[in-house]
Amino acid sequence: MLLENIASRYEEIKVKLSEQHFNERVGLSYDRELMKRLSQQITEVCLEFLKNFNEPRSMYLNSIEAIADAERLETELELNDQRMERISTEKYTIAGRKVNWGNWRQFNSQTDDYTKRKEVFDDFISKAPGIAPLIRKRMDISKDVYKRYGLTPLDSYLEFEGIRYDELLSLLMKLGDGARDAFLAATDHFAPEVLGKKKTEYYDDYYTWRGRIFRPLNRHFEGINALNKVREFLTKFGFDPAKIKVDDEDREKKSPSAFCFGIQIPNDVRVSYRKESPFSDFGSVFHEFGHGIHGISANPKDSVWKRYIIPRSVAETFSTLNSSMLDNPIFLREDLKIDEKAINNILDRRRFVELHFIVFYAANSIMKMEFWKKGYSIEEAAKRWQELTKRFFIEVPGNYWLLHHIMPNYDMYSPSYVIAALRVKAITERLIRDYGEAWWRNPKAGEFVKALAQTRGEFDVKAWKLDADNYLKEQVSLSFL
Repeated sequence: MLLENIASRYEEIKVKLSEQHFNERVGLSYDRELMKRLSQQITEVCLEFLKNFNEPRSMYLNSIEAIADAERLETELELNDQRMERISTEKYTIAGRKVNWGNWRQFNSQTDDYTKRKEVFDDFISKAPGIAPLIRKRMDISKDVYKRYGLTPLDSYLEFEGIRYDELLSLLMKLGDGARDAFLAATDHFAPEVLGKKKTEYYDDYYTWRGRIFRPLNRHFEGINALNKVREFLTKFGFDPAKIKVDDEDREKKSPSAFCFGIQIPNDVRVSYRKESPFSDFGSVFHEFGHGIHGISANPKDSVWKRYIIPRSVAETFSTLNSSMLDNPIFLREDLKIDEKAINNILDRRRFVELHFIVFYAANSIMKMEFWKKGYSIEEAAKRWQELTKRFFIEVPGNYWLLHHIMPNYDMYSPSYVIAALRVKAITERLIRDYGEAWWRNPKAGEFVKALAQTRGEFDVKAWKLDADNYLKEQVSLSFL
C-alpha cells in the first residue's frame, strides 16, 4: 500500500509541475513559486521512496533524477531566461522581433545573405560564455545529487538503456567516422544552392542546413496541411490523434524546438512547434505526433513507473518511426501524391540531413559521455567537442555546445536519438517482412506498433539489434554520390 500511495502522490504532483514546465517552454505565463513548491513536494515523495524501497529499479533511478530536477529548477529557469536575453542581437530582426536564441533557426532558414548568418553566429558564440556559469552550476547539482547514491548521471543513463559505455562509444565512433566522407561530399553538392557559396563552413550548423535544404521542396507541400495529414495517417493506422493537443502559436519566448509533453499519461498529451517552412513543418509534426501516440497508447491502469518512466531512446523510438514515413517513397507517392522526380529529390535531401544528424550527434553524444566519465570542466568540454566536430565533419567553435537545446539542458540525452534511429531501422525491417512494403495500411501492423508503444517503461531495449553498418549503408546511398 505504501508503494502505491507514493506512486499516486508522485503522479499528482508531477502532473501539476509538468503543466508549469509546458507553459514555460511555449512562452506562456507560469508560476515560479508554485514550481518551487511542487518541486519540493516531489522531492519529499521521492526521498520517502528511496528510504523504503530499492525496487522497482526504474522508480529508484527516476527518484534520484527527480530530486536533481528539483534542486536544479531555479538554475534552469534562470538559464532559460538568460539564454533568451543574452543570446540575442538588436541588429537583426525576424517578424518584427530581435533575433535571439529562440528564433535563431528561423533567421538562418530565411536569410539568404550568408555573411549575416555568420555575423549572428559569431556574435552568439562570443556571448555563450556568459551563460556558462549557469550551465556549470546545473551540471554540478546533478553530479552532487547522484553522488549521494553512489552513481553518476551517466551510470543511470546506461543502465536505463541497457548498454555498456564501451559498447555505446564504439557504436558512435563507427557512425561518426562512417558517415563523414559521404556527408562532406554531399555538402559540396548542395552548398552552392542551399548556402549560396561553394563550401560549408563552421557557422553552417545542422539546423541551418535542415532549415534551408528542403526549400525547393516546399512548393510540393504548400497546399498540404501537415497537421491534417499526420492525423489522417495515424487514424488509418489505428490511433486516435484527436487525443493529442497542439500548440502552434509563434511566441517570442517559445522554445525553437518542437516538442511533446505527456502532462498526464495517457489522458493529456501535448505537441508544440513553431512553423518554419512547409516541408520542415511536416518533419516536426510527424516526429512529435510519434511521441504523442506513444503517450496516448499507455494503459491508464498500468503502474506510474511503467507509464511515466521510460528510457530516453525509447521515448525517441516512436517519434523516429513516425517521421520515417517521410523517407518512404511509397508513402510519398501514394499517400501524399508527390511526383516521382520530387520523391527522388526528397530522399536525397532527407538522407543528407540524416548524415548530418549522424556526424553532429556522434560528436554531441561522445562529448557528453566523456563529460561525466572524465569530469570535464566547461572549457574542457568545449575543447573536446570542437575536436570531435573536426574528426567527424568540420571544426566548429567549441562553445557552440552551450547554445544547443539538448546538450546543456539534460544530463544525458543526445545518444538516445542515435540509438532510436538504429532501433527504428530494425523495427521497420520487421514491419516490412511481416506486413509488406506498405505495412502502415495493414491493421495488424498498427496493432503491433501500438502494442510496442503500450509497453512504455517495460519496452525491451535489447530486443532490437543496433546495426550501425546496415543503417549507414542506406544513408550513404544518395543518387549523386
